[in-house]
Amino acid sequence: MGKQFRLPDSGQARCYDRDGREVELNRDSELWGEDGCFVVNPMSFTKLGNKGKILSDGANWEEGYRMVQDNNTGLVWEVKSPVKGDVNFTGNVYSWADAQKSYIKKLNTKKYSGFSDWRLPNKDELKSIIDYGMINPAVDALYFPHCQPAFYWSSIPYNMEPPFIWGIFFGLGAGICYTPSSLQFVRAVRSGYNTSFGNPNKVRLQDNGDATITDITTGLMWQKDENERMDWYSALKACKEMRLAGYTDWRLPNIKELHTILNLNYSNSWWYYKDYFPAKGLQPPLLHYFSSTSFEGIYAWVTNFCFGYDGYYAGKGAKLLFRAVRNIEVPAQVKKIFTFPHTGQLKCYNDEGKIIPTPKKGQRFYGQDGSLILGKMSFSKLRENAKEAEESLTYEKGLRLIRDNNTGLIWEVKSVNPADFNFKGNKYTWDNAKEYVNQLNKRGVGGFTDWRLPHREELRTIVDYNGQIPAVNLEYFRDTMPAFYWAADVYAKDPKFIWGVYFAYGCAICFLKNALYYVRAVRGGFNLKFGDPAGYALKDDGGGTISDVNTNLMWLKEESPEMNWEDAMKYCQDLGFAGYRDWRLPNIREIATLIDLSFKDNCWHFKGLFPNVKILPQGFYWSSTTYGDTLGWGVNFQFGYDGYYAGKRKGKYPFRPVRTIK
Repeated sequence: MGKQFRLPDSGQARCYDRDGREVELNRDSELWGEDGCFVVNPMSFTKLGNKGKILSDGANWEEGYRMVQDNNTGLVWEVKSPVKGDVNFTGNVYSWADAQKSYIKKLNTKKYSGFSDWRLPNKDELKSIIDYGMINPAVDALYFPHCQPAFYWSSIPYNMEPPFIWGIFFGLGAGICYTPSSLQFVRAVRSGYNTSFGNPNKVRLQDNGDATITDITTGLMWQKDENERMDWYSALKACKEMRLAGYTDWRLPNIKELHTILNLNYSNSWWYYKDYFPAKGLQPPLLHYFSSTSFEGIYAWVTNFCFGYDGYYAGKGAKLLFRAVRNIEVPAQVKKIFTFPHTGQLKCYNDEGKIIPTPKKGQRFYGQDGSLILGKMSFSKLRENAKEAEESLTYEKGLRLIRDNNTGLIWEVKSVNPADFNFKGNKYTWDNAKEYVNQLNKRGVGGFTDWRLPHREELRTIVDYNGQIPAVNLEYFRDTMPAFYWAADVYAKDPKFIWGVYFAYGCAICFLKNALYYVRAVRGGFNLKFGDPAGYALKDDGGGTISDVNTNLMWLKEESPEMNWEDAMKYCQDLGFAGYRDWRLPNIREIATLIDLSFKDNCWHFKGLFPNVKILPQGFYWSSTTYGDTLGWGVNFQFGYDGYYAGKRKGKYPFRPVRTIK
């Protein structure tokens, strides 16, 4: 385990548009610079048992889970007990004096988990475990079980107004203070890679003489001088375009980073380190600074340098102060990760088939596919040997491969020449389709010899459900026929049939294996388990939810009532379950991943995880995706097909709420 201190990321992995809807951003996007755009030091923890024994991530209290180490900071935190009467019972509260003189003393006297150097954390240390992608409590419950969504003491006094004491509100992650006689929660800490982190008495800032300030503890370089007040969107842009001291990677700091330059000593009645950040021309009380971290999509977390608080959030249209930051060391390249792609459906509809403006949260028909675009479909054209190509390239000019930038899958491009063996119009039986793939490998088509038939759900990832025929993005897959394409998966109920995707509309169906249909080979992928019945990775979270490691989706385990399309979407929108409020109706691509193609237990659903699936009388479950303007797509768990749709207004069917895991 490395010994170098790193300031953990905020945990916020999502980005938002101006209406507060989740979006995917790239560096050319107008809103590039939001917290969710960057991965510097991902939050990372290791579970520990007595005397620091390393445990698996699945370990719980009953199995000896007692401490958790932050792999970025080296801090080792106590894990609270769920047992009333234990010295560190999660429900115990203390005054600030008792937290130190009684509780911490007991932990050390008893050598809790084999150690006697437990202490109260300082404010920055306590804040470092906040996960701003979570709420109530704002921590990763896998590593911090039984955490209360309430105030926890720090060791730092609030010097602006004694005798108040700083702490962190773990409901949202705000740094606030309370009177020391009040009864609050405690989480003890020990160890750490850098004792100066969060210690207001340690000198850790240095003036570089070029209008920048370096924090040698956090590894951050700050803009020294002030900027004019701007709205949040303008501040993001200003940081992106900044070229201070010759650097081009300035950005708006996240809320954890911004918090670290508060002078908690309150020297000379200022929360600034005035020797380093002189704050020229500024006077209290309006000293709020934007962070890049969003709250509920439409607000931004801010730090108030008038009172020292960061328990504030402001409208993104407000004109506030900001200070740019950059990392001294350029972060290592992050490994490419699988992102579940959106369906491509961009239009929104009512239940009468009329196209409507994209509804906002709280409006009718919000939650349908076109109003929630997560993992926007994205492709790149490639030449031989996967060399990057211009977007205008055609097959005649050397286009040979298409890369899906979400999944990492690389698809063959079919020839437009009828004389070529990989001509787009050639049809095959399933066995001959496999032989065709063998020929691709023998010939090294595209420069590769690892071509294969795609799994059904891999094939579906390139379907575009925006209403065109064939159902693909023709800029990249113009060689597609509006017909059936073979998949690698056998129809387990009757092996004479093989699964595939019908590209006229995008539904998954099956045909007899000796029938003649089309083929599109694939290779690579960021997650080779995705779509493979042998690689299913769903797990019961133990709290009424089921998580799919392959798709990064979390599902409600229990069944829903039967409702029409609009009411089903509203039900999901209003659902508050397991501490989450971002449930939604799944789109057709998402709900189809819950069909168990292995046909285990003689059923098409994962019976051990979803025991009460309503397969009778019809087995139909809603998706949020519209078909043919007036109908709603869905899947059929009675037959394993998804080529089904129903009337949005009169049809009343079950559904399964879903959310994206951060």
